[in-house]
Amino acid sequence: MTDIDEGLLAVLAPHGRLRAAINLGNAALAQRDAGTGELGGVSVALARELARRLGRELELVAFDGAGKVFAARDDDRWDIAFLAIDPLRAQSIAYTPPYVIIEGTFAVRADSPIRQVADADRPGQRLLVAHNSAYDLFLSKSLAHAEIVRAPTPAQSLEQFVASDHAAVAGVRQTLEAFFAERSGYRILADSFTTILQAMAVTHERRSALGLLAGFIEEQKRSGFVRAALDRSGRQDVAVAPPA
Repeated sequence: MTDIDEGLLAVLAPHGRLRAAINLGNAALAQRDAGTGELGGVSVALARELARRLGRELELVAFDGAGKVFAARDDDRWDIAFLAIDPLRAQSIAYTPPYVIIEGTFAVRADSPIRQVADADRPGQRLLVAHNSAYDLFLSKSLAHAEIVRAPTPAQSLEQFVASDHAAVAGVRQTLEAFFAERSGYRILADSFTTILQAMAVTHERRSALGLLAGFIEEQKRSGFVRAALDRSGRQDVAVAPPA
């Protein structure tokens, strides 16, 4: 990414700095250090490397859920974002090729009769999700019998599940594992209801910069940068997406 066209820089970072939306609701991609408050994870690493290559200061804009990132797309709060690829969202934003693949699954109580994902879709069962998350969008189309109950953010959906009698809570596997690691009486299903492709995204107004960003993502996968960033953040179980 040398000799970047100034016109593309103006499109991608019109305020003179690169503002990156970071979704803290997805523990596979981003984390906040409890002691220092510093943001880390693969999406943060990619944002920092992109800003370095563009020669622009980086501003990290943290959100507590993907739905809130997407909702802010027209508010001029971010220049790039890290979101799951979804056809509905693609009406408003444009995606690079994916950089990682993660799983969406359910957490249930230890004594729950739900043993696998298919068991969750039964009449009378209420399933908690984070509003407008990638798995909310998927389950809204795929469930035939169970009722979806939406919480504002992934963190709130998990807390609400613990405090209620809902049959299950949906989430990214790593987020569920992190939340229930020190809570007894729960288990996470071994199978998944979907694989989620995570990509860098821009609004359609910045679509002219998409080729530059796509090339950047492919280079970071090929060079091992994405794998190394995942490993540094303790996400050895997250798969790097194959070449586009």
